[in-house]
Formats: sequence, structure tokens, C-alpha cells
Amino acid sequence: MQLNTGDLVDGKYRIVRLLGEGGMGAVYEGENVRIHRRVAIKVLHAGVAANGDAVARFEREAQAAGRIGSEHIVEVLDLGQLADGERYMVMEFMDGESLSSRIHQSGRLTAAQLYPIAVQMLEGLGAAHAAGIIHRDLKPDNVYLVRSKKGQTDFVKLLDFGISKFNAMGGEFSMTRTGAVMGTPYYMAPEQAKGAKDIDTRVDIYAAGVILYEAVSGQVPFNADTFNELIFKIVLESPPPVEQVAPGLDPAFAAIISKAMARDLTERYASCADFLAALNSWAQHHASQPPQHSAAQLQALHAAPTVTGPRVAAASAVDVRTKGAWSNTQGDAALTPAPAKKKTGLVLGIAAGLVVVLAGGAVTAYKVTSDSKQAAAVAAAQAEKDRLEAEHKAKQELLRLEEEKKRALAGRADAEARAQSEQARADEQGKALELAKEAAAKSEQQASAKPVVPPPRPRTPAAPKPDTTTKPKSGSRQIRTSL
Repeated sequence: MQLNTGDLVDGKYRIVRLLGEGGMGAVYEGENVRIHRRVAIKVLHAGVAANGDAVARFEREAQAAGRIGSEHIVEVLDLGQLADGERYMVMEFMDGESLSSRIHQSGRLTAAQLYPIAVQMLEGLGAAHAAGIIHRDLKPDNVYLVRSKKGQTDFVKLLDFGISKFNAMGGEFSMTRTGAVMGTPYYMAPEQAKGAKDIDTRVDIYAAGVILYEAVSGQVPFNADTFNELIFKIVLESPPPVEQVAPGLDPAFAAIISKAMARDLTERYASCADFLAALNSWAQHHASQPPQHSAAQLQALHAAPTVTGPRVAAASAVDVRTKGAWSNTQGDAALTPAPAKKKTGLVLGIAAGLVVVLAGGAVTAYKVTSDSKQAAAVAAAQAEKDRLEAEHKAKQELLRLEEEKKRALAGRADAEARAQSEQARADEQGKALELAKEAAAKSEQQASAKPVVPPPRPRTPAAPKPDTTTKPKSGSRQIRTSL
């Protein structure tokens, strides 16, 4: 059933316009005429609605959203059925873009730009895991960036739990099939690509790692011409190291991505909380990356009064996370702090008659004037930036020395381990030699204890038998004595 502008769905949702359409269904912008709320209406095509699995997946998305209850999961407001059998789902309306669209437009995101998005994504994913739900199809298309929500830009919402696995519920809610490959291939974990039955939350952690890999490099870790070839690569090969395909990426951030994508489950992050802890630790130890500032802070900066006059000649700006927020200008002017309380910190950038400085997690705007002290003020701003850069270099040097110390300790430990191994081998050889000597001595002792057999005595020749015949005397007659 094709819905048109002005159509009323279920007596309460008016169709405003078609937002997008695919093989499974269509998504419309709508309005709840009873409470005048802007909504998104997702309709499953009639042909697809006749498929039991497709309907189960459709309803599953709504059940997952309600069960998780996180602000980073898209809110599902209603479920229903049209007269021709088509199923529909009513969701909160979100004004923004998907992460895949952001990556496509930007080519690559910096670690600083990606950090706040990754943190929110993992917070939502962790809430799903805590509710016993594994997403199993996490990808940039399912990470939506709302332009502004609760005073924050790029507020993350996770979408499409249609093939999620409900660990806590099981039974009829379990859609896992032995040997069935479910999910988008590029973001599958090796165990998921093999169709393993006993997958756990770490498949989502792997997918999150692939998303970060693609965001900072502009490409997925594995690619192939056919589905089967892609699956073989995921299962059997290792991806190119992200630092090779994303030149200039912070090695510490690259290490976080590599750990999230570890082929061995025991080497991967065990939970979203562990993944988050690694990202936050990275952010705290990299002073050159300014923390995320809220939309409210940026609005306050834009609301500060500007002063006409020559443009600013100041230090080059450091990378700022809000796309297109600040840019450098050239010229000469002085800087006068707008707030009464001056704060020093990292110079974020210069634009619209303001110099923006970050200090202690707060953003401060300095108005541009053109008085006689302009050169001194510009020099002061440059000196402050130079000081912060020197501090950063000192910290980096300290980290380098600590790494060298760790390597030295590791080398000493290896040497000690090798020495112990050599000593153990020598001890074994000594024991073997002692055993051989003992065996030889025992053999000699046994040989000396045997009785001595005297050699046989030689035989003496037998004495001649006496002659029993009596020889006759001469001249006498012979007498025969034998019978």
C-alpha cells in the first residue's frame, strides 16, 4: 500500500512526506495529530509482511528498543497493522544523518572527531548488553547522528535491532540458527562469519572496532568481489594495521581499534565498559585533543558580542571536533576577555570576531578589539599557545621515557627468565649425569657380587690295567689261566 501525503494512518498519524524506500519497506515523516508530535513511520511492505521471519524481525526491533530503555537507542512509540496487512512502526523523528553518510562526506574522521561519537555508541551498546540483547548488525548505517539533542551536537542513536539476539529471554525470541550467517558481512566478527551458535556480546565489540577502523581510514578492513571470498578473508586473514591505512593516526588510538578487532576472543575487550575505559584513558592522556564541548557552549560563544575592526593574526588553531566550527583569519587586532573571569588554556580557533580558548573543560570567548595594545595581546595569545605546546611536548617526552623504562624492565625480566631457564637446564643435565654415575657404580657392584666358578681341572691319564696272565718260566710248560 502506497501512502501519500495527507493520508491518515490508524486514525492518528498523518503522512507528511516519504523519507526513503527499500526492498523491505518505506519510511515516512509523519505527525501524531492528537499530540502534534513529529514522528517517523516505518512500514513493512505487504509482500514482506507475509514472511513470518520478517515480521518477527520487525517486531523484534520495537521490543528491543522498549526493553533497553537507553537515550542512545531510537525510541519506538507504537506498533500497528494497516488494512491490507502491512505492519507499521512509529518511532521518534530524528533530524540528522547516519555515520556512514558522515564518513562518505568527510572521507576520514580524526580521532578527536570520532571520540565523542564512539563513546555514545558504546554507551548505547552497553545498555543493550546489560538488557541481555546482542545487536549482531552494528554498522555505520545503524549509528545515527542527531544534529542537536539535550544541548549536544551529534547525539548518537542506535537503530535496527531486527536480527538482535535476546540472551535473557531465549525461547521464541531467539532467532539464532546453527550455521546461519546473520548480519552485514563487512562488520562481522570471525566467529559470527563462521556461523557459530554460541556468540556473545563481543561480536558487537568487534563490529564497533570495524566502525572506528572505517571512520579513521575511510575504508573497511576487508573487501572482496564475492560474498564467499569476503567471509574467507574475515575468518582466515588479519586486516591491514589501521595505522598503515590511516597515516598520522595516533598509535595509542590505533591500538584501541586493533584490540577491539582482535581475532582471539580472549584478547578482545570483554565488555563495552572496558572499551569505554580505554577510550577515556586515551582522551585524558592526550592533552592536544580538546574535550568535547556542548552545543550550549558553542551557542554561548556565538551569542557573545562581536567588534568590528581588523581581523585577527594569531596562532594556528588546533583541531576542533565540531565540523566547520572555527577557522583561522589573518590581520591584526587585540584580544580583550569578554567574561569577567579570565581563564587560560588551549587556543581552539579564531572566527567571527572571537578567539576561543579551552581551559579546565570550559570554553571561553575573547572579543576582538582594535586598541593600541593589539600587538601585545596577540603576542600574549601566541605565548600562551607556545606554553601549552611546550607542556604537551614535555608530557610526550615523559611518556617516551616511561616507555623506555618499561622496555628496559621488560628486557631485564627477559634476561632473568633466560638465565633461570639456562640454570634449570644445567641442573637437569647435572642430575642426569649423577644418575648415570650411580647407574654405572651399581652395575659394577652387582658384577663383583657374583660367585667365582673355578676352572675345570685337567684329566689325568688312566693307569694301565695289570697284566693278569702269568708268563711261564723258561723251559716250563705254559699254563692258561683265562677261562
